[in-house]
Amino acid sequence: MTTAKPIISSSEYSPRVIELRRKIHDSAYVEYAVQRIALVLSRRLVEDTEPLLTQQEKMYGAQ
Repeated sequence: MTTAKPIISSSEYSPRVIELRRKIHDSAYVEYAVQRIALVLSRRLVEDTEPLLTQQEKMYGAQ
């Protein structure tokens, strides 16, 4: 049994939502997005030299 993809009507969604819905079906776009997220997270982890416990204390207060 096959199901038909719903038709995306411009009256139902903003142009940005329609654009993003098209992009998530583009494997090259998704691959690039995942690689970019991994790069940003990796850099943040390497650059962040402050211990995790100290960060948690700042966020939630000392216990």
